[in-house]
Amino acid sequence: METQYSDTDITRVTTIARNFLRDFPKYFQTSFDAVGRTYELGNPNIDAGSLWVGTYTTGSPTTITATTTDSVYYSLDSRNGVLRFNSTLAAGTKVLVEGYYYEWVIPTDLTFYARQSITQHVYNLDLPFSNMAQIVIDTIGMHTVVEALWGLMTEFSRDIDVTTSESIHIPASQRFRMVQSLLEYWMNAYNKQARALNIGVEKIEMLSLRRVSRSTGRLVPLYKERELNEYGPVTQVFPEIGKGDLQIAEVEEEIREDVYIDLEPVTGFSSAALLGF
Repeated sequence: METQYSDTDITRVTTIARNFLRDFPKYFQTSFDAVGRTYELGNPNIDAGSLWVGTYTTGSPTTITATTTDSVYYSLDSRNGVLRFNSTLAAGTKVLVEGYYYEWVIPTDLTFYARQSITQHVYNLDLPFSNMAQIVIDTIGMHTVVEALWGLMTEFSRDIDVTTSESIHIPASQRFRMVQSLLEYWMNAYNKQARALNIGVEKIEMLSLRRVSRSTGRLVPLYKERELNEYGPVTQVFPEIGKGDLQIAEVEEEIREDVYIDLEPVTGFSSAALLGF
């Protein structure tokens, strides 16, 4: 089944994950004197969609956008919180910046984790994502939290404890251990709920294995199951060959009244069901 989900589906999952993480946007406001082209905003993980940049000389501030056709525009490094103008501003100009930042994960990264989580849960489901129950979407949101914490732990693994000659100890790896313990909790919570709903990459599936004949190289035929004392004709089953899932549609048949015969089999009549006895 081809994976299909819309931006609305992504937003639903990221909203759930953001609430689980408690990583909500925080407002910041800063200003700089126009010296050079690059400015540090003082906070990482800037939300580019909420950023407002303006300049002030005299009178009212002038808004600057990254897509303006004028000679003055900027580029934003969201993860590191760095604003860079493509041209130097006039002397005496003051740069004004307002917006929101996140403590851990920026929206673009959380969207990436949400897409990964949705893909891992809907690849083997025949139900569209938009029609899934809310508890299934909540579970996918929990998995998005797990993916985000894995990314944070990988980033924080570069932190190394520092001990100076003055016996000052800086436990930089404490942040890594905190995220590690938090990841363990969310992994256990997600696995418990995913197994109860039987979804995800560890979903339990029941498959019928097909055997190939050594002499002919062809699949050994499958026959429809029958009762022990049913002597009617044998019905062969032709499952779809492909992904390994057997999609056998049950055909409603009229109830037979001649299935049970309390007599010996007719002389000279045999079937495949009798050959194994």
